[in-house]
Amino acid sequence: MRCYDHSMREAAGYCVACGNFFCTKCLVDCEDGKKYCAACCAKLNIRKTEEDTPRDSRLATRLVVRLKNGKSLQGTTYKIDPERPNFKLKPFSSTGSGEEKEIEFSKVKYVALVKSLVGDKTESKGEYQPKGSEISVTFPDGESIEGFTLKAYSDKDPRFSVIPADPSDNRISIIVERSAVSKMSLGRIPKAQELRVLADNSVKRLILHYYWQHPDLFITIDELAARLERTAAVVERELSDFMREGLIERPNPDSRQLRFTPSKDPIVRQAVASMAKDIEMLYFRRKPAAEAPSAARRPARSTPQWPL
Repeated sequence: MRCYDHSMREAAGYCVACGNFFCTKCLVDCEDGKKYCAACCAKLNIRKTEEDTPRDSRLATRLVVRLKNGKSLQGTTYKIDPERPNFKLKPFSSTGSGEEKEIEFSKVKYVALVKSLVGDKTESKGEYQPKGSEISVTFPDGESIEGFTLKAYSDKDPRFSVIPADPSDNRISIIVERSAVSKMSLGRIPKAQELRVLADNSVKRLILHYYWQHPDLFITIDELAARLERTAAVVERELSDFMREGLIERPNPDSRQLRFTPSKDPIVRQAVASMAKDIEMLYFRRKPAAEAPSAARRPARSTPQWPL
């Protein structure tokens, strides 16, 4: 699995606020003992752990591992990547911690990232929102899991993550080994969650923000790429999801002309407005006023708005 912001780096963990996986340079250890991405840390105004603070084992990810042979392990890890064939686990028991061992995913039924190794039934405060569909998973021994896939589901992945439907479940997220599943069914993808694909990388976020700022605009792909300071090939590659939702039209397939159009679906309009405002707050309002002196000298003018 790759970092959400750096596609060339391997993910080292996930942000408990947004649920996206990040590399070690993007994740921030905070004073509440959890890991956040820098954007969520700033948004939620959570204090970072001082850099000279020794590495605390309490900040490690707590795991409960269910094996195919019926046995169960529990312990901690500082890194688990579902795309790798194995991961390291430092076992924990009532007698204390043992030596770190390597666990192969092929022997695992599922790995649960938990709130507590002794069980915790407190209701989750929406640590992050799953972005996939409803799912029900059944194993050969009869155990089942119901919840939502963390990301858009793909049957090509050797394993996938499920967020339990019950907010009081001690398991925060469950990495399911596909080879251990005997039965699985997918439900409907809520539209608002499905639309998150419009902002799942940096280029799409730039396109979405520019789309929201310029209603009913006619523009070429090359002009849009220049405005976003990206190459035309990269921008054109990321337009398909916007076209599928009817937000951007290409009147002539042989032309590079684009048109920004409002969606006829009110759910889509509201979801796009919400995402655009979040992007505005997280990525476009951090620069001090001194960095944009010309903005203050521009005459005030009415800004066209999309219908909500």
